[in-house]
Amino acid sequence: MMTTSRRLLAVAAAAVALAPVLSSCGFDYATDRPNTIANGGYHILGDVHVLAARIVAPEDGTGSFIATITTDADTPAVELTGLSGDDLTVDDLTPVEVPSHGMVNLATEGPIPVTGGFKVGDSVPVSLTFDTGDSIDVDAIVVLACHEYAGIAEEDAPDCDYPELPTVGGDEH
Repeated sequence: MMTTSRRLLAVAAAAVALAPVLSSCGFDYATDRPNTIANGGYHILGDVHVLAARIVAPEDGTGSFIATITTDADTPAVELTGLSGDDLTVDDLTPVEVPSHGMVNLATEGPIPVTGGFKVGDSVPVSLTFDTGDSIDVDAIVVLACHEYAGIAEEDAPDCDYPELPTVGGDEH
């Protein structure tokens, strides 16, 4: 009888010890990696990060570049000194300082006017250059200057109405 109790105790102890391992999802799953879901391009490697890069466009070929730029705690302040891309013209760029362990949101601090061969829905490769000589490449998504992006570009899109949805089953309410 004593042997059965010891076996049950050993099996119970093993089950308790193995429960976390057996119930886990495994290793190197998406939940173990950085996950940033938003509209825009990202670069999160290194000391300077570019988050949610977009071109807010009231019409095809003209718009304003926006992104959030951050630095790590041990990184000295940096200055954004250039923005470029294939078939992209930067109309006016005043250098933007990003403080050490800080951030700058270009949507509120001053979007950068751009023109080029882009249209809403495009992904435009851009390169941000800093006073350190480093550059960061991201793909900026072109979004329409409406709704949550209204007021960011020099002008809003002329038609920002949501499309009419068809009625279901032909029954109008």
